[in-house]
Amino acid sequence: MASWIEYILGLVIAVSFFIPFYMKLQSIQGFRVEIYAYKVLPAAFLTWAAAAILIMECWLFICFATGLAEGWKHILGITLLTCFTWLTWNKKRKTGIEACACFGNIGFLNRFPIYRNIMLIILLLIDFFLSGQVIQDIYLMVLSLALVMAMSFSIDIMQHIGRRNEA
Repeated sequence: MASWIEYILGLVIAVSFFIPFYMKLQSIQGFRVEIYAYKVLPAAFLTWAAAAILIMECWLFICFATGLAEGWKHILGITLLTCFTWLTWNKKRKTGIEACACFGNIGFLNRFPIYRNIMLIILLLIDFFLSGQVIQDIYLMVLSLALVMAMSFSIDIMQHIGRRNEA
């Protein structure tokens, strides 16, 4: 039973890293503007920062979907989310704007980014203390990757349908 909970939790975390990766990849220029809005990097470093964040989110998606890099994925995920939370808090303090475009067009995930990130950090900590098994079967690893992508694309499609019905 614990292994199923661990597996499902890993998939949920993988989705939470794949969706922003996918959305940012769709609009790389918009993502660069979003980074610039935090006013912590000069314009010359925006492309490098965007690439680094995309690589980390993709790596985290792969690791959580497959069970690889046990422990390290948790450290990187918590560090990344902590940095994002601090940057968002700092932006809110300076501009009064808390919302972000981290999850692209999926509005309900963009509304309260600080609380969302804290919840994701808690999920990462729970997963860290539950985890211990790496998926040994390559077929199951590939299936998990496909399942995470399918769930993410389904969320995106439902969001598009919801917006279309509102219009």
